[in-house]
Amino acid sequence: MIFGRHSVLKRGCSTWDPAAVPQAEFQARLDGVRREMARRELDALVIYGDNYCFADLCYLTNYFPKVRGGIAIVPRDGAISMLLNIGSRDVPFAKTLTWVDDVRASNQVGSDGAKMIKEKGFEEAKLGLADSGHGFPLPQLEDMKRALPDANWRDCDDIVAPLRLIKTARELHAMTEAGRLLREVCAGSAQFIKSGRKEYEIVADIDRFARDKGAEDIRILAGASRLNPPSFKQAASVGAHWAVYLAIQHERYWAEAGRTFILDNDGKIQPAYARAQQIVAAMATQLRPNGAVAAIDETARKELGEFYSTAAVYGLANGIGLNLWEAPFLNDSDAGEVGAPAVEAAMLNENMTVALRVTIESEGRIVLYGDSFQVTAGGARSLVGN
Repeated sequence: MIFGRHSVLKRGCSTWDPAAVPQAEFQARLDGVRREMARRELDALVIYGDNYCFADLCYLTNYFPKVRGGIAIVPRDGAISMLLNIGSRDVPFAKTLTWVDDVRASNQVGSDGAKMIKEKGFEEAKLGLADSGHGFPLPQLEDMKRALPDANWRDCDDIVAPLRLIKTARELHAMTEAGRLLREVCAGSAQFIKSGRKEYEIVADIDRFARDKGAEDIRILAGASRLNPPSFKQAASVGAHWAVYLAIQHERYWAEAGRTFILDNDGKIQPAYARAQQIVAAMATQLRPNGAVAAIDETARKELGEFYSTAAVYGLANGIGLNLWEAPFLNDSDAGEVGAPAVEAAMLNENMTVALRVTIESEGRIVLYGDSFQVTAGGARSLVGN
């Protein structure tokens, strides 16, 4: 799979527009989670999220941690509470990002979380734990469970993710806006990508450009012979072409794209890039309701031929949304690389969102093309466009 380095501290635009994503949207999501809680006979659900894997937490609360992590305690009935690993002075800001009223600060989420659970009367309850990113610090998790010896804990990593597979109209609007922003960043990047410039200089310019446009976060991989994460050690100068993977987080949701910038009339790079675009278009024809996820891989394998194995190293397709890499996955191997338990969906449904990419490596040079799509009744709809 294709990975971009993430920061320890998330930086970038952080706002919530209740007019665009109102509380009613989250209430509908909460109702869906509670129906599943009732089916599993859970009294409450504890959801952990951090700045690396925040999707389940954000799905219900709209909050995503800028640093470290936090939990939401979701009773089957009653108000949600959040306990975040932040300072008390940061609570007023945190409240501007969520509809949840009860937001508290703690530097010991495990032990203080146990106190909050007891406060709500769940010390002997059936409790679910959703930590799909497996980021809950083990000592703190053990502190929580040790302080609640009579609670009946159940692993529920799979309780929220299936509900996130099919996007609502408001989620799709957010992803379309992320795609619009990404399209602007892709176009604007051309002004920085010049022959002779240092790679790290270009990456820094693109990063600043995206954040000035309002990106909450950004991932960049780039290079002429392989895709590398940003590093001050990338002192090489750009030559005849540069392949760039870009992903933008906007309004909590991600969109990704792959572009190859050709800086001279190379007789081999241009045809390879055109071919990569054609293959992505062929893969996109498989994005239709009731289509098999495996058909995306079959199309890629047929179209890529001898280049398939290299392209598969970077990944060919995966779901995208609150997570940059989420279900559906092409295979269990791809799912395992990002910590997901399984591919989770063998068939596509309307309003799923999928990222497609093709990487072709030839004669020590690499070209990349990719896009993010919505599955519609009429086929694939690009979220990024040209």
